[in-house]
Amino acid sequence: MMWNEKGLMRPSEADSAWGGLKSGVSHAVLLWALALTGPVVLAGDAAAQTDGEAPVVLDTLMVGGTPQARYDSRKTDVGGRLSSDITEIPRTIDVVPEQLLQDQHAREMEEVYRYFPNVVNNDGYGGTREDYIIRGFRRRDDVYRNGVRLKSNSRIDPSTIESIQIIKGPVSDIGQMTPGGLVNITTKKPSWTARNHLEVNVDSHGERQTMFDSTGPLSENFAYRIVGSAESSNSFRDDTLVQRQFFAPTLSWVGASGASVTVGYEFSKDKRPLDRGFITYPAGGSLRNVADVSRSTRYDANFSKRDSTYHQGEVDISIPLHSDKWTLEGKLFYNHERTDEIHTEVRSIQSNGLLVRRVEGNDDRNLDTFFGRLQTRGEFEALLPVKLATGIEYRTQKESWINYVGADQVGGTVSNPASWRLTDNSARPTARTARRVEQTDFGPFIQADISLLPTVTLTLGARYELSKGSARVENLLGRGTTVGSYPVDRNLTKTAGVMWKAFEDVSFFANYADTFQPHNFYNGDTQVFPAEKGRQYEVGSKVNLMGERLFMTASLFDIKQSNVVESVNGVAVLTGGQRSRGAELSVVGNPAEGWNIRAAVGYVDAKLESADRSIDGNRPTNVPTHNASLWSSYEFKDPSSPLVGLGLGAGVTLVGNRYGDAQHTFELGSYTLVDAGAWYYIPVGEKKIRLDVGVKNLTDKSYLTASGGTYRVSVGAPRTVYGGISLDF
Repeated sequence: MMWNEKGLMRPSEADSAWGGLKSGVSHAVLLWALALTGPVVLAGDAAAQTDGEAPVVLDTLMVGGTPQARYDSRKTDVGGRLSSDITEIPRTIDVVPEQLLQDQHAREMEEVYRYFPNVVNNDGYGGTREDYIIRGFRRRDDVYRNGVRLKSNSRIDPSTIESIQIIKGPVSDIGQMTPGGLVNITTKKPSWTARNHLEVNVDSHGERQTMFDSTGPLSENFAYRIVGSAESSNSFRDDTLVQRQFFAPTLSWVGASGASVTVGYEFSKDKRPLDRGFITYPAGGSLRNVADVSRSTRYDANFSKRDSTYHQGEVDISIPLHSDKWTLEGKLFYNHERTDEIHTEVRSIQSNGLLVRRVEGNDDRNLDTFFGRLQTRGEFEALLPVKLATGIEYRTQKESWINYVGADQVGGTVSNPASWRLTDNSARPTARTARRVEQTDFGPFIQADISLLPTVTLTLGARYELSKGSARVENLLGRGTTVGSYPVDRNLTKTAGVMWKAFEDVSFFANYADTFQPHNFYNGDTQVFPAEKGRQYEVGSKVNLMGERLFMTASLFDIKQSNVVESVNGVAVLTGGQRSRGAELSVVGNPAEGWNIRAAVGYVDAKLESADRSIDGNRPTNVPTHNASLWSSYEFKDPSSPLVGLGLGAGVTLVGNRYGDAQHTFELGSYTLVDAGAWYYIPVGEKKIRLDVGVKNLTDKSYLTASGGTYRVSVGAPRTVYGGISLDF
């Protein structure tokens, strides 16, 4: 089958495919029978065979099980505007496909991040948002959805994910981003191959989740996809209930000329408490210890809650120009999100051991984001072959909310916080402020791939971005309004990369890129800090092994950032700067039929560069010097085997020791987690049932995932047994 750049067939191609699909049904049984006895030989054109040409021999057709295509992990929407194949892009890009999420039973994105080199989880505002660290740098609004930078106060539902891509280092034609890299989520799109999927999942801590996914053609020109899920799950943490609903219909049209339009909508409703986790207590001098209590212990009140709802709309348009070598593309995206929350913060520990806590929260938090892009892509000859992508992007984000703080309440202890009952005094706050933040950025970009030699490609990119921001904080219990604003700031970011295909299966690459990111006003004040600026040097190699069954990426990097602003216990602090140097190695692929493997190891030497001597040279919060992971699965695919349809998988992740704050007053320790799972496919006519069972944290390791400050230490989940059943038809 033939596909255009968007993965959609043109109608002329769809005609033959659609007709072939109908006629092919009558041959399905015959092909299946032939597959059981060995290779399939297509008779093809009789004249061709009488002319002495060899018949076309296909690999043995396997029936049932997981199609190997669903493990494909070499495509990206971000990091290379001119190519989606990561083997051709002169930078490090890691990809996890949807199938791996299913095999690992990943219920949240945070379960996936740890399988990438030099990527670890972060605090995530009490576990309510996506939050991670790449190559020593914490993200700031660097969750991308189909190539659109998106701030969100909610979690990403895994039901919508087609693949997860982590692009390492700055992407200068994107503009604003953390220099460590970014995460891009590719959502599921319509397919002209009909497929329906129903799934139910449970676990030993009270997970109850179901989802459906239906896609296929509506006609020769239209295809649809509808994805939905519902969840009502308990957690190993006390008084923690997660409830969420998700619904996402998408419609695609492809015209006779190759033009295409895809329109999508997403709705999500997510309810879960904001959980600050454990706290620390004084251990002598400036040092502190993390509370040694049960993993279920919460320092929050049972009335804590957080509700978040969003509506997203997206339109993608692609129009071929006067020749097939050029395409005009447009994208529009809008997100409206509403969040309300109430939670408890530990403020201090008195000398008599009693806790000082207070109720806090945010009401009527409305977040609106609009994004637009218009670009053209094509190729031409200018002494040398050139591929070019250029266009302009516009993004505006407005957020308003009411923040309130209750009076301090004294009671409970570190070891027994529930010995004193907190009361909800949010109706009588000691402080209540109305806040509004606006940010706008826009600018042109360009990227070019120049073929210097048949084996050498030079990639150049740049973006000239204009950005501005403003904030308004109004005291609702007294008088006074504070405002702050950034005048229009102009920044030119640029990149250069070289990809050299030294041998048929071995390429070497090098790149330089820089970036910037304006300070935001989300820390409760209107301080104006200079924009953070960063740059990266990277060299590496990409190697195809075993006839492209394995793909290896190795790299060395040096990243530096200035004007770093961190939130320390909710207060904005200009730490000065940061530098990270390190190395990465990852291997992905299927060495043999049915065997899939992912292995990675990362090392990073990250240091703060600050005028504050107490933290200068310290490792940044939550950053380990090393992490490593291995996931391997095997699925029996030989129809003659009595185990056909059975799949087995196991994974190990290791995260080194981390510090819980920039002052290094306490440590989070290192940890190693072991997961194991099994699945079994049962054919029922043309349908296929899959049964899943497994264990996460097999050794029941006690560990801490991240720190948000002295009284905000996230707790890792204990041993969890899970099960699931799904139906494909």
